[in-house]
Amino acid sequence: MPIRTFRTAIAVLAFALPSFAFADPPIQAPSASLEEVLAPIVSDRTFTRSDAAIQVVNLRTGEEVFARDADRGLIPASTMKVLTAATALRTLGPSYRFKTEIWSDGRIDAAGVLRGNLYIKGGADPTLVVEKLWKLIFDLKAEGLTRIDGDVIYDEDFFGPDHHLVGWDKPEDIARGPSYYPPIGALSLNFNTAALLVGPGAEIGGPARVLLETPAGEVVVVDNQATTSGRGSRARIGIEREVEGGTTTFTVTGSTPSGNGVDRIYRTIDDPAAHFRGAFEEMLAVHGVAVSGSHHMGSTPADGANKLLTLRSPPLAAVLMDMNKLSNNFIAETVLRTVGAETYGSPGTTESGVQAVHDYLVSLGIPEEEFTLVNGSGLSRSTRIAPSHLTAVLVDMAADRRVGAEFQSSLAIAGQDGTLWRRLRDEPGRLRGKTGTIDGIHCLAGYVEAADGERYAFAFLVNDVSGGIWQVRELHDRFAREMFLVDADPDDEEATP
Repeated sequence: MPIRTFRTAIAVLAFALPSFAFADPPIQAPSASLEEVLAPIVSDRTFTRSDAAIQVVNLRTGEEVFARDADRGLIPASTMKVLTAATALRTLGPSYRFKTEIWSDGRIDAAGVLRGNLYIKGGADPTLVVEKLWKLIFDLKAEGLTRIDGDVIYDEDFFGPDHHLVGWDKPEDIARGPSYYPPIGALSLNFNTAALLVGPGAEIGGPARVLLETPAGEVVVVDNQATTSGRGSRARIGIEREVEGGTTTFTVTGSTPSGNGVDRIYRTIDDPAAHFRGAFEEMLAVHGVAVSGSHHMGSTPADGANKLLTLRSPPLAAVLMDMNKLSNNFIAETVLRTVGAETYGSPGTTESGVQAVHDYLVSLGIPEEEFTLVNGSGLSRSTRIAPSHLTAVLVDMAADRRVGAEFQSSLAIAGQDGTLWRRLRDEPGRLRGKTGTIDGIHCLAGYVEAADGERYAFAFLVNDVSGGIWQVRELHDRFAREMFLVDADPDDEEATP
């Protein structure tokens, strides 16, 4: 089996890191014991009917112990988030916090009137939701603000006006706006989605009850054409999205039965900054803060303005837990652009974030011609990553005392939480990983603990799935169970049972 990218990277990098306090082992062929144990896995029809590749690496020694086509570039789907998380932790640090700042070029007088403009400076906080927005404006009131005698100006310069999630142009998703395909902005709210609450009305045959959870003025409009059907009937709710002139209109059709509960349906909005602006304007009115001027986009003055408030997100380590455990595309793309902005300067773009990931992979000894990066979430059919690239990152993170613990904590714990909580529940906690699924693609990468106490990094990518995704999922779980039983030397008294 050829010794290529990953083997070079491990020899040069992994054993130089302080958490590997071992002499460099010689490069060896795959372990015979693992070959015997995992041979039935690669004999499964998934490997003959689909495009599959796998690599397993011993974290203690850095040795590749099992592989099939480990250097073949495949579509990683959301296992791409492994690379995004690692790059973000290395460049931003686990304590990095996203900031939303309130500035003004005037002063609040004794009567509570701000004589000047108010600036909302976005810092791409992916955790900013309506509850935090309410608190932000309440804190402004606590500073004595009752009226703004000027304009409210919304600054999204940290990213710029391009909100498109690069790499995914599926017409159906562009039209419908599913929550996994969100726009990205430096001023974002509620993951750039609208929550529509649909429930039965008072009378059968009458209109259903439809509410917009976070009102945003004329930026988000709901056209309720749904009706209330008889008790026990089947709910048939449809939502159509139309974008025109900065306004997103959701038309709700169909019916919901009398006595039914309230369904919460999420769809993305079109313009994040406009959505934020509309919600902020509505919330000012709720708090009784009047504005004499207009609400519009603009930039915070470099001189002559003073900061009134700063709203900070949880630390990056916590944000990445939500990103990886829940496979949140919005967080991943926001984090990627933030890495770009902090590394190469504002505005942060997908391209600058991808460049940072590219540079990290190259620093691990991976030739740039071996991979293709498109975005940070993996929502793309153009990305190409090999299992050996993913395991190189996993080994690097396991060896990094600065950020390795935070990285591993971000991964879903099999049998306990995230996208793996339903799986391997009889062996909870022995596998941490990142799943990745697109139509016809199912991947898994992470860490697994064997019976002898050894820990392994692995990447198991499957493209062009023939049959149901569930079959690949079962094969992934079968692989994990085989790894759980591995005992490298069952006769060694010091081996951990």
